[in-house]
Amino acid sequence: MKDKKIIASVVIAGAIWGFSEIYLGDLFYRFHIPMRAAFLTALGMTILVVARLLCDRFGTSTGAAVLAGVIRCLVPKAYICHLVAIAIEGFVFDLTWTAIKAGEQRSIKKMWLSPSLASYLGSFCFALLSIYFFRFGRWVSGGFSGGAFWSIKTGSLASILLLGLVPVARLIAARIALIARHEKIEDKAIRHPDVN
Repeated sequence: MKDKKIIASVVIAGAIWGFSEIYLGDLFYRFHIPMRAAFLTALGMTILVVARLLCDRFGTSTGAAVLAGVIRCLVPKAYICHLVAIAIEGFVFDLTWTAIKAGEQRSIKKMWLSPSLASYLGSFCFALLSIYFFRFGRWVSGGFSGGAFWSIKTGSLASILLLGLVPVARLIAARIALIARHEKIEDKAIRHPDVN
């Protein structure tokens, strides 16, 4: 049963994040919304917070992020940079959430700190990989300072957005957990009715 819950958590979180990257990313691109990466990062981090509050297992956030990146690469064509960026963000979130034990203590500050750190660190790791490993054109021309500046801008806006999104994520997770508990109780009542 726990394995099914883990798999469901990874697949649902990854699918929601991946499709939001496709549809919202396309919408942001069409309307020339600045700082698109920060908005999409904040949304992805919010989805991971909900998923980890429901199933707090190390590795699930990375798995969801990789799936989201693969889905994102399906439309309109495969861009390796999208997969790399999303996977790194999920991995860093996994590390920070686990390191500060955000799920165990249910502290709203820690629930905000983890995705905020992941926004900064994930963006910076992606920038470094883009410049020095993958050699993506515009990243190389911006160099280290350009990548660092972009990471600070993206991480800062994502962190500000997460101030409002993390409490929403906690409410969503609580509501889902409540619904799941009621369904479990009803299922038990159907399977084992009281005999009078």
